[in-house]
Amino acid sequence: MLDTVSAMKLVIAGKGGSGKTSISGTMARLLGRDGYGVLAIDADSNPNLALTLGVPAEEMGKVPTLPRDLLRRTPEGTELAKTIEEICKSHSLPAPDNVTLLVMAHPQHAGTG
Repeated sequence: MLDTVSAMKLVIAGKGGSGKTSISGTMARLLGRDGYGVLAIDADSNPNLALTLGVPAEEMGKVPTLPRDLLRRTPEGTELAKTIEEICKSHSLPAPDNVTLLVMAHPQHAGTG
């Protein structure tokens, strides 16, 4: 699973159509093949990272999206209501090459994304 002791966080952002999903998926798979535990989070309004990671299309509907009550506000700031391990146990999908996938949301109707 994921090594929470030592972690590298990498965020890919940019203009639509610039290859963010392709780059993210490729990097995740290469790092996973090198033995790293990779948690890939698809926060795009049109989530396609699963396909890039090699998850078969028929499995994509099985990816549970993250619940809205996952974050809680405290006087110290915003924090997760559960641990990463708990979230992955209930809301992730294993992908090839030692990658674990979390999807923020699925489009709810045509034209979303």
